Parts: sequence; C-alpha cells; structure tokens
Amino acid sequence: MKITSGKYKFRNIEVPKGIRPTTGKVREAIFSMIAQWLPDAEVLDLFAGSGAMGLEALSHGAARCTFVEADRRNMKVLQDNIRNCEAEGSSRVIGGDYASAIDRIAGDREKPVFDVVILDPPYDRVEYYGTALDLLQKNGLIGESCIVICEHLYNNKLLDTYGNLQKIKEKKYGTIGVDAFTVL
Repeated sequence: MKITSGKYKFRNIEVPKGIRPTTGKVREAIFSMIAQWLPDAEVLDLFAGSGAMGLEALSHGAARCTFVEADRRNMKVLQDNIRNCEAEGSSRVIGGDYASAIDRIAGDREKPVFDVVILDPPYDRVEYYGTALDLLQKNGLIGESCIVICEHLYNNKLLDTYGNLQKIKEKKYGTIGVDAFTVL
C-alpha cells in the first residue's frame, strides 16, 4: 500500500496482519473532502492500525498527528511506517485502548485541541464511535471548527448527532460508509 498524494506520495505503508486498511480510493475521497481542514492541522488518528490515514493527513499538510493503537504488533508496524515517511518530528504514538488514550491526552500539560479526528475502529465495534466522540467532547479535545471522519460498514448507520457534533456528509464506497461530522 502507498500514500496516495502529497509530500509522502508513493511512500510504502506496511499493513499489519489482520488489519483491514482503508483503500486508496476511499483515502483519496476522504482527503479530497477534508482538504480545507488539513493545512497546519492537529490530527488524531484514534484507531491507527498501519497509520495510513494519519500519514496521509501529514502528507497533505497537517502540522501534527497523534496516532493511537492498542495492539503492540500493529504499533511496531505503525512506528516503522512513520520512520519510512520521515514523519517522526510531526508524529506522536500512544499505545493502549482508545478510552485510556483519550484520558491520557486530556491530562497532558499542553493538551491539544484537534482540528481533524479520524475514527476507523474494527467494524464490529459500532459502539466505539459514540463512546469515543463523547469522551473527546467531554475532555475538550475537539476544536470549534473540527471535522470528524468516521469510516464504517455502510449498513452500520451512525447517528446524525453525537453531543455537539452534527453529521454534514454521508458517502458510500461499495460496502464502506464515510460520515463527516462538525461542531454545531
């Protein structure tokens, strides 16, 4: 798999075993959709896996990306991918489950406020979307002009609102659904 465009275009991304990567077509569509949010953005890739989505955001001009990954084997691949893109200076990797990672980020002395949040949990864990979005809002980690991208199975419909977040776009790519949310 390769980064689709931007400064890391054509860099190889390794995909850990058992991970379902976002296809190049869907990544291109997502990054076209959120292009205006990316310059100098603070990005959170909450279920990072290989890191392809966060690295794509950095490739498109984001300032920094915080990658969260629970699986240690996946984390090693993620760190290798960050090195391969020479993105260490603009990347932070946090190990552990998403809820404890959000708490950890919220407890940082210089707590970031994210401009772009990418949620792509395992498709069978639909409940993760609501919980993650609730925790991010309760901890003040979502900026006023933030965009949240949720990738899911299209048939697993997400709600239209989560707290102060309102769905503004819903796209279908085969069996994949991509929803975009912003602050009301």
